[in-house]
Amino acid sequence: MRSRHCNAVRLLFVALVSCLSWSLQAASPHSTIERLVATEQSGKVTVRFELASIFEQEEMVEALRSGLPTSFTYSIEIYRDRPNWFDDTIARSLIEVICTYNSVTREYLLNTRRDRKLVRSETFTDLALLQRHMTSVDEPELFDIGDRKPYKLKVRAKADLMRGWLMYVIPWEVSTNWREARVKTAEGSRAGQR
Repeated sequence: MRSRHCNAVRLLFVALVSCLSWSLQAASPHSTIERLVATEQSGKVTVRFELASIFEQEEMVEALRSGLPTSFTYSIEIYRDRPNWFDDTIARSLIEVICTYNSVTREYLLNTRRDRKLVRSETFTDLALLQRHMTSVDEPELFDIGDRKPYKLKVRAKADLMRGWLMYVIPWEVSTNWREARVKTAEGSRAGQR
């Protein structure tokens, strides 16, 4: 009798995990972080990147139009890459973009927060322009590296796209994979552009 109970519990667990996996795959728009660039100048690192393919799914566009708050959270880290050992994380930052639609004024309000502090509030009437602002991150002087050598540092970024609860019990989150890039000096970037 006990064996049957254990088998039933195992089967239920496998079914829940399968459901969760299927839900995550169905919800995932296969978005990626693209064109990640980290540039150092005077001990400060500016980070730029784009979130690609998120609005290719109609559900995400409908979420914007529905009036419900739609948000993305970008996690950005700067670290010293140490091969064959643990990376040495220097600093982390969270960039949150939260959009709400006002059906009375027919405008989208986009709030941008850096490390939980509001840094920008903008309104849009053009949906395509709003989507560009939600998926393009340009953070000047995001990290202070002091006198560290920039060429020894890397930046990585990922986006948390949505969160929810499966069957009101299991938390789940859809995120992109981490993308990383080596920090370059502003002089080196300009020399490469010539």
